Order: sequence, then structure tokens, then C-alpha cells
Amino acid sequence: MNAKKLMSILVALLLVISLIPDTLQAAYTDDDLIEVEAAPEDITIGTKGPMKEIDFIDESFEGKADFLGLYTSEYATEILVKRLWVAVQVNDRNEVVRVVSPSIGGAVPIWEDEQNIAIPEGGFVLLAQDDSWATKTYRKYLATNFKVGDVIKLRKNGEVVPVTEFMTGDGLIAGITLANEPMYTVTEGSTELKGSIRNYKDGEEYTLKANDQDIGLAADGTFQYTYALNRGTNYIDLAIYKNGNLQDEQSVVVFYKDYIEDDKEVFLWVEQGPNARKFQSSESIYNMLVLAKEAGVTAIALDVKGVEGYASYKKNELTNRPYVSEMTAAARAGANPDLDLLQEFITHAHSLGLEVHASMNVFAEGSIAHNEYGVLDEHLDWEEKIYRHEDNGQILRLRESHYGRNGALVAFVNPANPEVVDYQLRSYEEVIKNYNVDGVILDRGRYDNYFADFSDISREQFESFLADRGKELQNWPEDIFTYNGTTRVDGPLINEWYTYRASVIKNFTSQIRDLVDEYNTSENKDVLVSSYVGSWYDSYYLNGVNWASPNFEYDERLKFQQESLYTDEYAQYGYTEDLDFLMIGTYQTTAAEVKKYITLGNILMNGELPVYAGMALANHQEPALQREVFQAGLTNSAGLMIFDYSQANFPVIKASIDDVEYVKDYEIGISEPRDAEANIQADYFNVNRNEDNINVYSNSFGYSTGTNIWGVEAVVDASGTVTKMVNKQQAMNWSWVNVEDNNSIIPDGGFVISAADASGVRTRRQLVANAYNVGDQVRAALLSGYLAYEGKTFRKGTMEFSGKVEVVGPGEATVIVNDEEATLQSNGTFTSHLTLEVGENEVEIMVLVDGMKTHHKHLTIMGEDMIDSLETAKEMIADYVDGGIGTSLLAKLNTAVRHYERMEAFLAEGKEKQAKQAEENGIKSIQHVIKQVEKHAGKHIDPAHAEEITAYLESLI
Repeated sequence: MNAKKLMSILVALLLVISLIPDTLQAAYTDDDLIEVEAAPEDITIGTKGPMKEIDFIDESFEGKADFLGLYTSEYATEILVKRLWVAVQVNDRNEVVRVVSPSIGGAVPIWEDEQNIAIPEGGFVLLAQDDSWATKTYRKYLATNFKVGDVIKLRKNGEVVPVTEFMTGDGLIAGITLANEPMYTVTEGSTELKGSIRNYKDGEEYTLKANDQDIGLAADGTFQYTYALNRGTNYIDLAIYKNGNLQDEQSVVVFYKDYIEDDKEVFLWVEQGPNARKFQSSESIYNMLVLAKEAGVTAIALDVKGVEGYASYKKNELTNRPYVSEMTAAARAGANPDLDLLQEFITHAHSLGLEVHASMNVFAEGSIAHNEYGVLDEHLDWEEKIYRHEDNGQILRLRESHYGRNGALVAFVNPANPEVVDYQLRSYEEVIKNYNVDGVILDRGRYDNYFADFSDISREQFESFLADRGKELQNWPEDIFTYNGTTRVDGPLINEWYTYRASVIKNFTSQIRDLVDEYNTSENKDVLVSSYVGSWYDSYYLNGVNWASPNFEYDERLKFQQESLYTDEYAQYGYTEDLDFLMIGTYQTTAAEVKKYITLGNILMNGELPVYAGMALANHQEPALQREVFQAGLTNSAGLMIFDYSQANFPVIKASIDDVEYVKDYEIGISEPRDAEANIQADYFNVNRNEDNINVYSNSFGYSTGTNIWGVEAVVDASGTVTKMVNKQQAMNWSWVNVEDNNSIIPDGGFVISAADASGVRTRRQLVANAYNVGDQVRAALLSGYLAYEGKTFRKGTMEFSGKVEVVGPGEATVIVNDEEATLQSNGTFTSHLTLEVGENEVEIMVLVDGMKTHHKHLTIMGEDMIDSLETAKEMIADYVDGGIGTSLLAKLNTAVRHYERMEAFLAEGKEKQAKQAEENGIKSIQHVIKQVEKHAGKHIDPAHAEEITAYLESLI
């Protein structure tokens, strides 16, 4: 072949190659519209199925929320599907082969457990996550539109394409799997970056960098690297290269807090609506505060103006707000009109060394849910004007709108209305002027949501705001946004609108700051100003609030929704310079999420203001989880705000704050009228009812149960007779249309059985509803002391078993232990003699009150031969202790052995007095050994060994 012909062939080849797509990069860009199309609902009506945009392809879902992602077989061989997520597995023929957590008939799915599912070779997996089945469509789209056997389509810019269109053709993509959380706070000057490389293979060349610093990889693709931090916010970008090509990028955001607060404050929030009626006397307030302080609470956030617009204080000469006792709704009525709640809280809290901060629901002036409006009906022009899609373009007063009549819970007023602002300022002033509060708190110091306020006042102010910036409103309200069906479509002035509303709220907080400073100076007070806000800052602009520091600078790695909003102008309306501290609602359900949102708060504050982590007790009822999230809050912030007292279980709260395991040391049992051989075990006695609880209340808890309307209650009087059933038929028939208030008055000498479940769950409510009827005889009792025996080891032979039973309500108790009636003292202490054999011993306890069974419990107690146990102790000493000390200790244990041998001989002869003396001598010998081991710990005996020996010997005596 001549050179000329060869050259022609090479040119032709180059031309062909130039026409082949670059398979090393996926054939799409960020500007492309990538969609998935489900199978048509009815092929006879239309050939197109429901479509939805795909948010990302072959990217890690860590740190992402509200998404529909697509994962090809280049990403990994399998993908994790978390519980409450939905996934669709599709094969190489675009056929659906599996749906994880499908919806049946549009209903909420029966959520499957967390699991890994395979990504089919040549196929893909669709994965969806969001946090609301009712209002968001990511999960719902997959769960309702896909079923096994369907043939589906992928589209790029409207054209049907194969999944290979989104693949590189370079095999499995190397990815970064970080052990670190995507956002967290540290109090040291460095952080450990840990993780591994996904799809790591021998023979390939990998390079991992963190902000251009090389990170070494172990032979198995794992890594661990100490990264030095700067004070404040650190953005760490990790990138993995395979054979010189970028494969994956991950970012970690670390806030370095270079100080730790010496004393962590713990606020207990006392919301007005559910709690005011619980406090019927000065004594009831004092008793609650004592329990709160014992649990670790240092301050009270008292809701002195609830969403209904009523005051929890009586000195109100500047506003004439109605007092909380004037509420009439069934779930709100009943507060004592003769108590000044704020003054009583201040008096008792200060006597106990607790602070009181008065909170107001600033721009809320009515409860639509409870039809309570303290002052709003007298000022209809204050009520917000809203612009929502249901009203077909009309701007209406909230309660005249479709939303106000169908779904709204709280009636907001317009924060831009000067009369509203003046009235709220006077509310704060009369509290600061007349009461010795330690602080004031802004709650709901915001707009209702994005759809408010569109009144003439707001329009005029917005036009003036625009004019100052050389801009003009052309179309109202279209320049702000319009609606395409139910979807909001932003107009050209949307960011100016959000900024204007933030300026309105900033103006109000500045006036609060000035008011407090004026009184602090003139009256020699030291009142602090704080605010409660939701931790979800990236969407809080919808409520017209910028609660960041004016010095906060946005970074795209934070991935906020409305990125274009965070300009220098928007930053100047950050209102934290008006505050002394900030409470953020880290109401998430896991410690990792709590840490993330505390860190976000620290970033937004720029380290300039103390941040307190809000804990929602409703989300953290399980003691181990509550402990974990409380500790996450205490470690990463200035302290806690616990919401709310109506759900407080103080022993659990104390354990969570102290970082110790909570162990409930009693059982509360109730007789079962339907079956004399059965009983019902409740969860808690005299603590606030939460979801998934059956609680029993005696009148030492207070005047009434203070519970909400969604539970079932049985009221039992002083004769033990059920006199009232609340929501019995509703629970039995599972029809919750006409519900009854649960706030049952607790009869003197009687009790109330109160049950609640999570929404939609029937277990506890139906149990109580079915078990009890008006006229039934019912008894209840507390059993304690048994934990001292359960699973524990005792010396074989005769032992004294004891515990305590306390009758709740009427009746006399009888305790039966292993079919023998125990001796019961007047204080409830019972004793019974047991004979233990070596090994497991079953103990049966029954408690009867007036012959009705309240408890039937089985314990296992271990029996051990004392002489054998001492031989074990001698072996430990021989192994752990050398020299003369060991010889001395062994001699003393031999003496103890002889005493116990004599004891057994005396017992065999029936000489109980001599046996008792021999046992006491043996115990003294063991105690002497314990003292000697403790004396020589760290000197002649290793401290850990000494601790093991003493613990074992103490267990014997």
C-alpha cells in the first residue's frame, strides 16, 4: 500500500471518528430538560403518560431533599432506598420490574423497610424523596403512576432517548462515599474527613483532593484525612479523578465554633392554648416549676399572648386585651380568671432561680381552628389580605378566602399596617413595664406565607420601596407572581417583593429593640430580646423573614432554593442585630438532621449570636431518641428550647439532659372489666400524654388532664366507677367527625385513663374504648421495686423479696408472690420469702385491688452458690494480684469461705441464729477484701482489674 493511499484511509478514519459522539461524557448538560414518562393511563384516550422532570442523574442523594433522581448501572450495582422513599426498578427494555412502596388507589403507601435494590445492567432505578405526601409530588408521582410490567420512557428536551444517552460509556463511575455528615459543627481546629471510593478497582489510577489538598487512598479505596479549619464556616470540596478524568464531587460544610459555653441554658416553652387551663392555682404552677428545675430546666418561655389573641397577664392598660380565661372553645376554655399567670410564673420561677421570658405570637390574632378571636373581629381591616390560586385571582381577606374557610388554622394580621405594629408594640410595652420579666420573645414575628399580604397598604409601601430603588410596579399583583393552575409563577419583581417584606419585619424588630433598650435604661432593667424561628431558613423567605446576620454571605454550596435572593440589599434586613439570642426550631427527627440545622444556624449567625436548638417533644418521645437529639443540641449550640410543656415527661427530660439512660422504675396497671384474669398495662402515671401513650392521672397531677381532642378517656370516680367516656364511639367506629374535648376533670379520690396514638393508629384508643363502659368498676395501682431483682443474681437459699404497691384511686391492695400472699405494710411495701435454687428462678407477682387484677408480672432471678462464687473471686485475685497483697486477699477470702460453710452447717441443723451470725461474719470478711482492693488500686493492682474485682464482690453481698 503506497503512502498516498494510506494517508487517504487515515483521513477517512479520522473523519468517521470525528462523527462518533464522545462516549466518555454523558450527552446532556444542565440546560437540558430530562423527564421520565410513565405508561399512559388509558391507551385509548392518549398515548402519552404522566411526565415529571428528573432532578439529577447518577449523583449522591446525601444532603438532597425533595427530588426525583435517576441512577444508571454506571453509578453502582445497587442503590439504597430509605424507609418512606419510593423507588422504581427498570430493566434494559424499559420495563418496570419492581416498585418499592407503591400506592394502591392513590392511598398513602404501606412503607417498606429500608433496603438496597439492584440497578439492572443496561437499565436504571428512579428514586424519589420528599417530606409531605399531601403537598409534594415526588414520591406520589412514582408510587401512583408506575406498576410492574409497564413500559416507560425517558425524554431529553421532549425527545424519547435510551438511558445510555445519560451514561459515559466508561464503566462504573468512581464516587465519593463520605462518612462525614454534609454539614456539621465542631469545637476543635480540625476535622477528620473519612470515607471510601465507590466502585474502586485495582489497576486504575485514582486521585482524591480536598480543596486541592491531596488525600491518600488506602489499598481498599478508603481514606482518612485531618483537615485544618478556619474559625467560622469552612467549605471543603472533595473531588475524585479516575485516570485523570473527574468522576465525582462532594462538598462538606463545617462550622468551627472556637468556644464552648460554660453553662448551657435550657428553656421550657409553655404554650398558652393547651396549658393555661392546667394551672388552676398558684401551687400548681410552683409544683410544675419544681419538677422542671429538677429535670435541668433553667428558664421558662411563657406564651403570654397565644395565637388566639388573648393575654396570660392582667395588667393590660395599654391594649385592654381579653384575659385567657375568656376563651370559650371547648379545647381552650377553663383557665382560672383569678390568677395572673405571668405574675405567678415570675414569682415562683425567681424563687427557684429560674428565668421567665415572655413570648408573644406577634402577628397572629386569632385561631380559625378553635374559632377564637381575642381582638381581631373588632379590627377587620388589620386582617391579612391574601392572593391564592383557589380564589381565581381575587385578593381577599383571609377569612373570606377559600383557604380561610378550608384549611387555615391561624388568622394573621398585616405586619405592614401601622396600627397593627403600634398595637403589638404596646402589648410588649405593658409586659415590660408591669412585670419583672427576664426577657421577651418574638414568635410568629412574620408573615403568614408567600400569599400575604396584598392589601392596599402593602401595595403602597411596596411602590414606595421600588421608587427608592429606581423601579416601578407595572402590574399588580402579576409583577410579583401569577398562577398557572395551582402552580405559582414568579414575576419580574419577586425578589424585590421578598426583600420588601423582610424590611417590614426588620423595621418591627428594630422598634422592639429600641423599646426594650429604653426601659432597660430608664427603669434599670436587664430585659433580653430573642426570637423563635423555624430552622428551615432556605424557605423562610416565604414568610417574609431574614433571620440571618447582616454579615452572612451566601455560598452556592448551601444550595438554597431562591439563590438569586441573597444579595447585599437582602442581607441588610437580617434582623439578628436586634436580638440577644435566637431560638431555632430544629424539630427534625434524627440527631444528624438536628446537627445539620444547628450548623446552618451557626453559619447564618456568623458566630455573632448565641443559637438555641429547639426540641419538639412530639417528635422525640422515645427516651433513647430524645437523649440523642438533646445531646446533639447541647453539644452544637448554646443550649436547648424544649417545646412544649404539654408533652413534657420530666423524668425522661432529665435523663436526656444528663445524658444517661432512662429507666422507668414502675409499672402502672389497670383492671380489665371484660376479663377478670386480664389487666391493662399503661405507659405513664401523672405525666403529660403524648402519642402512643396510655396514661393514668390522679388529682395530684392537677385539676384536669389538659389533653387534646384526639384521644380517648375514661373518668373513674372515688368509688371506682366509670362515670364518663370521652370519644368512645368515635374510636370504636373509627369516625372522628364529632370529637369531644379530652380535658377531663380528675375526680377527687378517683383517676382518669387517657389514651392516644399517632395519627391514623387505633391501638391504644380502641383498647381503652372497648375495655371500659360507664358504670364499670375499675381499679389502678403502681408497682415498683421489682427492678432490683429482675435478672439479678442472689445467694441460693431463702431470701426476702420486697417491693412497693401504691393504689391509685380507691381500693385495698393484695400482693401475691408465687401463689403466696405477701406481707403488705400500710405504706405499700410488701415482702415475701423466696427459696432460690442455683440457676434461673421464676417469680410471679400479681397485684389485686379489691380483688381486681391490676398487675401480673413474671421475673427471673438467678440463684448462685456463695461458696462457688467465692472460689471464682479467688481465681480473679490469683490472676490479677501478685505478691504479698494477693496472698493476703486470698487468705481473707478463705476465711469468708469457712464462715459460709459454717452457715450452711448451722442451717442444716436448724440453728438459724447461729447461721445468721456466720453469714454476717462472712460478709465482713468480703467487705474487708473490698476495702483492701480499693486501697491498693493503682499501686499494686491495675485500676481496671480492681474495679472488676470489687464489682463482683459487691454483687455477692
